[in-house]
Amino acid sequence: MKHELSQRTINRLVQYHTILREYSKKNIENITSSQISSFLKIDETQVRKDLKSIECKGKCKVGYLVYELKEAIEVVLDYKSTKKAFVIGAGNLGIALSKYSKFSEFGLEIKGLFDINPDIIGQKFDNKEIYHLSTIKEKIAQTGVNIAILTLPNKVAQSVADEIIEAGIKYIWNFAPSILTVPVDVKVWNENLIGSFLQFCAIESIK
Repeated sequence: MKHELSQRTINRLVQYHTILREYSKKNIENITSSQISSFLKIDETQVRKDLKSIECKGKCKVGYLVYELKEAIEVVLDYKSTKKAFVIGAGNLGIALSKYSKFSEFGLEIKGLFDINPDIIGQKFDNKEIYHLSTIKEKIAQTGVNIAILTLPNKVAQSVADEIIEAGIKYIWNFAPSILTVPVDVKVWNENLIGSFLQFCAIESIK
């Protein structure tokens, strides 16, 4: 990434990009910071600040060119380069993620899945094969993959993380309900689905 951005800024830019994709599909040429802030219910000043941080300048009363702003965000967030990943854990969530076709639009290419269940080794989903976890080092050498999407139960997440890191994984997208301990040169992004749902319920006071 060319710019040093906070995680909150990155999250907002991803949301801006979603809006721009919809505008682009509808062949709408311009968008204003006011329109973006209205969609996301955030301060317009924050939108302008975010777009200024990636060196995008709008025009008074016209706003931003949709295709230029969309492309600028894609460059800053590195959407265009291909990132190869393995899914570790071929349960329902792992298989669902491996079959999610939209990932490829943002440069994520899932090269296969890994598990230890002998009943599913060798099966394929959308031409993605399930391999035994013991072969991961060999597969990394063959493919150059350095990203793992971890979809495992809490009780085995840390031990499997240790194993795949030793095999050469440097980035982990962690869907396991576990806080992983990793070396300083390994990056982890935790995706806590239950935690997110509970936060949503707490904010909205859902009964």
